[in-house]
Amino acid sequence: MKIIHTALYSAGVDDSTALAALDDLARLVRRASQELDRAIATCLGESAVGRWHVLNAVTTAEGLSMSQLVDATLLNSATLTRLIDAMIADNLVHRKVDDTDRRRVLVFPTRRGLLTRKVMSEALTTSGLTEVASAAAGTTKSLAALVDRIAATDPVPL
Repeated sequence: MKIIHTALYSAGVDDSTALAALDDLARLVRRASQELDRAIATCLGESAVGRWHVLNAVTTAEGLSMSQLVDATLLNSATLTRLIDAMIADNLVHRKVDDTDRRRVLVFPTRRGLLTRKVMSEALTTSGLTEVASAAAGTTKSLAALVDRIAATDPVPL
């Protein structure tokens, strides 16, 4: 937070304005994420986008562990476990013990999961949402830089 505060202060922003700007930034980023998830879920006819994120992750890799899926989907472990269980019941993914490390379980897509991802991708492409993402390429780069900057900040605990 020191970096953000220093940047705002050097731009002539006092503490109360800086705090308001921080609050606005947090709300806008959360709102943008929620609106994008809502739009994707609506387009896919899903209640949430978790299945789409999981299918995207597992179809681009040679099996992913649950911890890798947590990183890829940004879901917490308990939510992801319930989601994977439901996706197994729907025959979209399957679990397999890792051949190199018997303690790890990897998640792979099924044929039905691959087909479902293809249908989802086509629905998103025809919806126009991919055009929104393409048009926002500069915004995406700015958000990535902001995330990196925030992650590099060493907040001082109270």
